[in-house]
Amino acid sequence: MTHEATLRVYSGRNRPDLGPIYRLFEGLTGTRVEVEKIYHLDVERRLLDERADPRADVLVTNSQVAVEAARQTGIFEPYEAEVARRYEEWLRAPDYSWLSFTAWPRVAMINRRLLPDPATWPRTLDDLSGEPFRGKVSMATTSEETTVSQWSSIRAAKGDPFAWALVERLIANGLRTYESNKATREALVRDGNAVALVNSSNYHVFLMEGNPVGEAWLDQEPGGLGTHVEAHVVAVVRDARHARAARAFVDFLLSADVQTLLARMFGETPVNPDATAGPVRPLGQIMRTPVALAKITTLRDSTRAELLRKGFAPPARD
Repeated sequence: MTHEATLRVYSGRNRPDLGPIYRLFEGLTGTRVEVEKIYHLDVERRLLDERADPRADVLVTNSQVAVEAARQTGIFEPYEAEVARRYEEWLRAPDYSWLSFTAWPRVAMINRRLLPDPATWPRTLDDLSGEPFRGKVSMATTSEETTVSQWSSIRAAKGDPFAWALVERLIANGLRTYESNKATREALVRDGNAVALVNSSNYHVFLMEGNPVGEAWLDQEPGGLGTHVEAHVVAVVRDARHARAARAFVDFLLSADVQTLLARMFGETPVNPDATAGPVRPLGQIMRTPVALAKITTLRDSTRAELLRKGFAPPARD
């Protein structure tokens, strides 16, 4: 239990809203949580600009890669939370300066109006470049770090010729792009797409809203590519004004109870092995593309640049 009265959070994770989690922390600790939502591609820059006089105590955001890329600047204070000591290496920074709190496995969300028979669902990413899916596959632009990270992981696992040839085949087959994972899932039924490449939690949220969707796990056969798995992360800001409250919040967010709650509310994949996943596929049953996060991070900028050249630019922001 913390005795500090305030915790200030910068959040690059804006959907789904973590408001219930913040309120629960407030109720259990008596700490008032102030949250400022910032566009996820801008939040690390904000911390860098303020590092001489930090205004935030904790960063919560939706990309390991973006936070790992900023780690060397020293804007985060390492915190070796007890739960994180049990993590696989890819779920935390080497020095514990950021920690994953739920995972984002990539899946194919299926429009069951168009594909009612699971036997017709894709089994690999390459299947989506075939004639049955012409003009009916969708994914987000580079405004989503998961898009960039997924293709970085494919480059690292299979090499550039394989990765970029796959992109070209998907484009030639009429791939549709949308500005975000949210827009991609919402367009699945509305625009008559058959498949949307999204994070698994998007599928669960959309299904719970009553949409006729299914979930296909791609490239899970032995020796296959596997699926890219990103994660939501939390980090304590260096020289935070309320460092004790920040560490208490990290412990709370990584706890089995909160991980179970996030799986129940938002279909998010727990990273605490003691959590109950419920209808969500447990992390241990997902074949992840076997690539080191450091390699994905190294490829981030060049992947983004190449995807932009291939037409994955997001719409301009005001």
